[in-house]
Amino acid sequence: MAGHLLRDLRIGARGLLKDTSFSALAVAAFALGIAGVTAMFSVVNGVMLRGFSFPNADRLVSANFVDPTTASIFGASGQISALDYQELQPMQQSLERVAAYLNGSTVNITIDGAPRRYQGAYVTEDFLRILGVAPAMGRDLTARDNQPGAEKVAIIGHGLWQRDFSGAPDVVGRVVRINGTPATIVGVMAEGFAFPTNEDLWIPLYSEFPPRPRNDPRAFGAAVLGLLKRGVTVEQAQAEFTTLAQRFAAAYPDTNKRFNTGLVEPLIKTYLPAPLRGTLLTMLGFCVGVLLIACANVMNMQFARATLRARDLAIRSSLGANRMRLVRQMLTESLLLAGVGAALGVALAYGAVDWLTATVRSLETPPPSWITFDISAGVLAVTVAATALAAVASGLLPALGSSRTSAADVLRDSGRGMTSRRVSLLSRGLVVFQIVVTCVLLIGALMQVRSITAQETIDFGFDTEQVLTARMGLMDGDYPSNEARKLFYDRLVERLEANPAFAAAALTNRFRMIGSNTAPIEVDGQTYSQDDARPTTNVDQVTPGFFAVTGQRVLEGRPFTAEDQDARQPVAVVNEAFARKHFGSASALGRRVRVVSGGSNEPGPWRTVIGTVSSIRMLGPFSPPGVDDTGFFVPFYASVFGPLQAAPAPSQFATVVVAPRGGRVEDLAGPLRQDVQAVDPNLPLYYVGTAGSQVDSFIGQNRVIATMFSIFGVVAVLLAAVGIYGVLSFAVSQRTQELGVRMALGASRGRILQMVVRQSAAQVLIGAAVGVGLALALVTVIGAGLQGVLFGVDPHDPSIYGAVILLVAVVAGAATLEPARRATRVDPIIALRAE
Repeated sequence: MAGHLLRDLRIGARGLLKDTSFSALAVAAFALGIAGVTAMFSVVNGVMLRGFSFPNADRLVSANFVDPTTASIFGASGQISALDYQELQPMQQSLERVAAYLNGSTVNITIDGAPRRYQGAYVTEDFLRILGVAPAMGRDLTARDNQPGAEKVAIIGHGLWQRDFSGAPDVVGRVVRINGTPATIVGVMAEGFAFPTNEDLWIPLYSEFPPRPRNDPRAFGAAVLGLLKRGVTVEQAQAEFTTLAQRFAAAYPDTNKRFNTGLVEPLIKTYLPAPLRGTLLTMLGFCVGVLLIACANVMNMQFARATLRARDLAIRSSLGANRMRLVRQMLTESLLLAGVGAALGVALAYGAVDWLTATVRSLETPPPSWITFDISAGVLAVTVAATALAAVASGLLPALGSSRTSAADVLRDSGRGMTSRRVSLLSRGLVVFQIVVTCVLLIGALMQVRSITAQETIDFGFDTEQVLTARMGLMDGDYPSNEARKLFYDRLVERLEANPAFAAAALTNRFRMIGSNTAPIEVDGQTYSQDDARPTTNVDQVTPGFFAVTGQRVLEGRPFTAEDQDARQPVAVVNEAFARKHFGSASALGRRVRVVSGGSNEPGPWRTVIGTVSSIRMLGPFSPPGVDDTGFFVPFYASVFGPLQAAPAPSQFATVVVAPRGGRVEDLAGPLRQDVQAVDPNLPLYYVGTAGSQVDSFIGQNRVIATMFSIFGVVAVLLAAVGIYGVLSFAVSQRTQELGVRMALGASRGRILQMVVRQSAAQVLIGAAVGVGLALALVTVIGAGLQGVLFGVDPHDPSIYGAVILLVAVVAGAATLEPARRATRVDPIIALRAE
């Protein structure tokens, strides 16, 4: 058997080397298709399939109490407060261990007098034990560390140890300033550990955030990590947590009434929301589509080659080779082509994966550290399977067809070979199939490109390149009270406003000037039949100078002043879009609005409108369901959600925004840092940049996705063009004698050109019609899911489908041109002399 295989490989290789143009095209087609599948499967494997590499990965779950009425493609809103966690911890029986944590959090550290901001996690003592890991140096956290008022300790990551302590072996026991309080480093994690996302250090949760009463405005909710007991299923754990959620909802209706359903799910699912999983699977589907186009291309070329070598196959058959022997030989050749293509494809995939890894790791907000893209043994196994399937898919039908042809007929017809109507229809059908898949891929790619273009060209209503922003976090160690925070903010604003480098300065709760709060509201005088009938709008907290920074014009009434405080009178300034939507042509002044949700069961205070300003976009480059461009502003120290507070309650985090006075906005970073350091030398600024750069950073990952979709679309178009060109070239070469006869009988060159072009046009029209119809059907089935991943794009926009049809038509026309011109140059005399 091995001897037969080696002989087949030797014969096949010799034949393929003789036909270099066919072999090169086939290998190139296979290489592109297999490269896409290999690279994309490495991404899917790294994100979705491989999961975590922790010892206890198969039993890791997350737990939550959720409001089932808020369920959407993004999940359901949920909360477990610190007191909920403390109470349920001894009650639950499904989890061997549980831990509460806050990840992706700001941690301010002063090392050798230099303040820095890091991303850290605040965790309870069993966090690392649940994962099954321990510090590489020092010790783990203990229950004693995780107590309110306990001496602060921290475990640092390997990268922080190397970067800021130069890998000092005596780092354990060093004291640094963390969030305004001395803290001792008690451990160093192993290299590569940065869970849950890209954390640099881990701090006991309760030493930083002591549990507060459920109705305290500063009470916090935490994520819950659990380790399933052996023999307990996720479904059983979820049933138990639903029972607990209902018990808590009945016992604490003021805070827990809505969160009456338990949600326990594998931890990996928590970090991979449905839109991300859908995007990854869609990209993998695109790669499979490219491979299918490549297989169809090679199959068509195999049909053409089988026809041209029919005489050779007939001679071998007459000399005793049976049909199975001929099929095996042709499949061996297909396997050779696919194998060489796979080798090149894997090489291309390595380059693509390296590019993708470097690109996403260079993003300001990269994927979690545990997500890596590697061409592992499992990925290579999928590549081998894809190669084998591609070889069989592209070679089986041509092999069966050519081996079935009568040797006597072939030798009598002098090698015209396999020119049956069935083969011709199949060959044209393959071209139609390529166009169908190409249209679907192009439509998806164009939607992604439109989406990222819409995000990049949002009109925010102000010059985003002339506003500098920075983020700051006031931690309890330095700012233990609302009064302390307010004093800092007041002193900072006063200093910024006095700085001649700034034309205007302000504070806002907007995160990096990208987006802020959205919440359902009520307008006084209007009635609402049910809760979900209340409109959802945008709400920003700002200091009086904010409108000067953004250049918003006061259209009616007045802006805020320092005297506008909730204790005096709750007030609001609405934007023009809000006034037009809710009050029409009537004045908004004196009207009242209030927020009716936002995690609190009690509505916010009624706010009197004191002014209307020109609209700016209050949303970032995303589209929350039911939220438009309407919104209003409240004073920076106001209580947006819940009951009116007796005293101002400044936010722990704020964004400072400044506008230049005639100079370059880039030159403002230095003066801004100096002013902040003058007020608090231990407070680091982070996310420093223009409002435009903040948006660019936010959409970085989407830009990578759009680029990948575009590459898939371009490759699909090229392969489809090669397929059309190959089929028409073969058709012209097979019909040389027929074309010569037609021209000898008086057919004009225009008539011959029209005949060839008509064949191509029919295939393109059928393929485009089916492809567009299939894309529309997919859009209809996916429905609202697309709105979660696309921004500013109507999936039914006829211009998208029209552009794809036009592009396919142009590419098909270009691919048709050369074979059609060759058909018109057939010499009737030479054609009639042909056998």
